[in-house]
Amino acid sequence: MSWSGEGLALEKLTEVGLTEAEAHVYLALLKRRAEMGAREVSEASGIPYSKVYTVLEKLASKSLISVRRGRPTSYIVRMPSEALNEYRRLVVREVEEKFREVEAALETFQAETAAEKPDIWIIKSPEEIVRRARLTVSGAVNEVDVALPFVPNWAVEVFLPAFLRLKANNILTKVLLSSGAGEEKLGSISEMSDLRVRDKMFGGGVIADESEAILFIASEGATPIIAIWSNHAGLVQIAKTYFDNLWNSSVPYAQWRKYP
Repeated sequence: MSWSGEGLALEKLTEVGLTEAEAHVYLALLKRRAEMGAREVSEASGIPYSKVYTVLEKLASKSLISVRRGRPTSYIVRMPSEALNEYRRLVVREVEEKFREVEAALETFQAETAAEKPDIWIIKSPEEIVRRARLTVSGAVNEVDVALPFVPNWAVEVFLPAFLRLKANNILTKVLLSSGAGEEKLGSISEMSDLRVRDKMFGGGVIADESEAILFIASEGATPIIAIWSNHAGLVQIAKTYFDNLWNSSVPYAQWRKYP
């Protein structure tokens, strides 16, 4: 076999992750194709004896050489067809793991960045408004506050299934409705939430965990045509304060039902 390509072999080995010292030691072993002690490897490769043990252990960890423990310990090269396939698998696993770590780090960074930069969205699509309302309710883990001056069919379709989940998970659900909503709808909602009723109410919306809010703008009985969603702490607090003021001045459903 001609070794005129040794320089090229050294270059290619370093391109796939070997250090220059590891490449020299591997080629020295490959030339001999026999068991060698550390001192022999040092002399054949030109790597200082004080460093050659570390280099040999690195090559063994990459499955490129085999080690026979003893006195003295000896080393023998594994043939390229076998060794490089095993080393490739090791490299692929390491790269995939690194990419998973990078992805997790970027997701954490993105979440932190999003938390640091609150959003305010104006939503003009009725379908997107309904979807965002459903997500806001469904994503709550501690408390949901809902205020509606009327209860159109879209609200029943969005909120009733979500209220069932909230109740099953013991999440506080406070619902404020207009007395004009109708006894049937009020009764259904009261079974799944802490319901209060008032005669007059302007505007409606949802507040989840005091961290995000969506406010509806619509004509009576219709799907909202404009909504404002935000996780801005100041805006959410204003919405929460307004809701609490309405809540404290409203009548619990059981009392309203008894004395409508």
